[in-house]
Amino acid sequence: VVVVDATDASGAYCGRLLADLGADVVRIEPPSGDPMRHHEPTVRLASGEIVSCFERFVNLNKRSVTVDVTNDAGRDLAKRLVGLCDVLVDTPGPGDAASHGLTSEELASLNPDLVRVSISSFGFEGPYAQHASDDLITIASGGLLSLGGYEDTPPISVYGNQTYFAESIFGAVGAVLGLLAREQDATARRIDVCGQEAMANALEDAVPDYELTGSIRRRFGGQAREAGSGTFACADGFVTMVAGRLGTAAAWTSLVAWLNEVGTEGAGELLDQSWNDHSFRQRRESITYFADVFERFARLRLKHDLYHEAQARRIALAPVNTFADVLADPQLEDRGFFETVADPVAGVDLTYPGRPYRIDGLGPMVVRPAPTPGEHTREVFEVMLGVASEELRYLEKEDAP
Repeated sequence: VVVVDATDASGAYCGRLLADLGADVVRIEPPSGDPMRHHEPTVRLASGEIVSCFERFVNLNKRSVTVDVTNDAGRDLAKRLVGLCDVLVDTPGPGDAASHGLTSEELASLNPDLVRVSISSFGFEGPYAQHASDDLITIASGGLLSLGGYEDTPPISVYGNQTYFAESIFGAVGAVLGLLAREQDATARRIDVCGQEAMANALEDAVPDYELTGSIRRRFGGQAREAGSGTFACADGFVTMVAGRLGTAAAWTSLVAWLNEVGTEGAGELLDQSWNDHSFRQRRESITYFADVFERFARLRLKHDLYHEAQARRIALAPVNTFADVLADPQLEDRGFFETVADPVAGVDLTYPGRPYRIDGLGPMVVRPAPTPGEHTREVFEVMLGVASEELRYLEKEDAP
């Protein structure tokens, strides 16, 4: 499966996911430079060069070609590449403009079997289809921003361009479904991925809660929604737990029994019948009382000890892991989850998360470092497309500054 990646930062992770599955993903970059190579977060190397950690992550396992689609020769190369591929992933802006420089009509004539995945904030159609957007606007329009932050502050957006990753994940799923459907009916597909809808899918119980009860979910920040649930300090950090109405009645009973078994100060009060009432546990004073009792217990114990004992008691409790904790996790280590690759741009070995799944018949993940700009231009156009080396030398001379 050959995938042409003509996305900006908002859709680049889609190609990374398809590359991890084994697709040959070729990213088109302009000779003038790809803005994504400066995307935050960045690090400054000893040489003084600024490198985008985001770009090195989302471009892993891809190949890179530089094509100037603003001239006829470059557009011809782009057409030949798109005509050969199975999937085109792009992030069209207003007027259907995308970095590959080709219109929908041209794409349809070039490749009648093409699965085109178009990722945008508001979709290909509708009243906002032509509106420009970014991560903040998309997360707000999808409703999720309203849940971020604290009760007494304006909404606070989560860090890390979450909408870019969410809509890219939907794009990768759409690409796979499009390919499967094409195998059945030999029909081209255009997959329209709307970031606003992707974020609306992240609202958890906010929508059904309003539908069923008429209540609008509010921002809680670090405040627990009821006794038995929340994030609590322990001896070496924090744990997060769901053992109330949000979990199961059995988990609450097991938790209270555990606290009393070890003689936690104040835990006897939790045995009172009033604590079995959900509305009582949702009172602010109940939440505060429980947190004081549980943290007296938890501050004497390590987070992974709490985790394993809670699992044995069927209580949904997990450690709040640092990056070092995740890298040293024995489960992930045993599964060989992390992949280390020598990165030519950063000049060091970088450790990446690998596939979070295993599929029968899918071979081991082949890890190649994220490419340098245009690293595979000759390889792709000479070998894949059969462009004569003399023609490429001429084009490179034409594109030279």
